[in-house]
Amino acid sequence: MLTFNLKKEWFEKIKSGEKTHEYREYKPYWITRIKNYFKLDIDFEKEMKEGFVSLKIEFLKENNFINFKNGYIGEELKAKVKSISLIYGNNTDLKINNFVFDIEFALIK
Repeated sequence: MLTFNLKKEWFEKIKSGEKTHEYREYKPYWITRIKNYFKLDIDFEKEMKEGFVSLKIEFLKENNFINFKNGYIGEELKAKVKSISLIYGNNTDLKINNFVFDIEFALIK
């Protein structure tokens, strides 16, 4: 299962239902983890060179689950991934001037 370690602030927002998207910077570490875990056969670099603005992969029936941890030893939440998008990060929690993975999810109660 793919695990996201979070600060308490973000963990609590997910737990309350206020936050339903997790953002991760578009870097080799996350590219590899996301491609491998979700078995994606996408060449993100090629897509970016060809000028796409955004990419969205929807998971309608697959059992793609993720885990959120409050710190490295804290409470855990499980969620089902609804979609993964590659978007520009200016208007996300990360507030960065680069591409980010936008992982939309629904908590499992």
